[in-house]
Amino acid sequence: MRKPGIVALAASLALLTAPFASAQTSTIATAGYWKAFGGRSNDGTPVCGMSASGKGLFFSIKLFKGDDEMTVQLGSDRWQIKTGAKQKIVMRFDRESPWKATATGFRFSDGDAGLEFSVGVKNLDTFLVEFARSYSLKIEFEGSDVDGWTADLTGTAAVTGAFANCVDKRL
Repeated sequence: MRKPGIVALAASLALLTAPFASAQTSTIATAGYWKAFGGRSNDGTPVCGMSASGKGLFFSIKLFKGDDEMTVQLGSDRWQIKTGAKQKIVMRFDRESPWKATATGFRFSDGDAGLEFSVGVKNLDTFLVEFARSYSLKIEFEGSDVDGWTADLTGTAAVTGAFANCVDKRL
């Protein structure tokens, strides 16, 4: 049985660690491994997001005011990715069709390596509904010797709802 559907904006992932880039955000909901947050980015732009961390891994979804894309960030304290390097990623929510992207390497404020890519507004609702309804997310790194992840999505329906409320109020 699937989790109840979430309309509009919502999402997040699990089993992942790195600090938020912004000291101006606060947690607005927690469920399972997941947290929804809202506030302002380092440059003062309003932002809403969801994240999970643990075992040296990090996953977040962020939507900034004025953007027509949602930002997805992955991180690991074990990665040796160069800033600007490209990495193909395949993500699959349960048995849904895969999401494919080419991510770009960057550094979190603590120095850990990360990968970042965007999901366009035209695909945002589908992405968030799959995220909120699914039980797990499998992430694979094509053409790399980096092991893939399986993220526990327990709690994503609840934090996706909080994320959607944040977007409605702040963005």
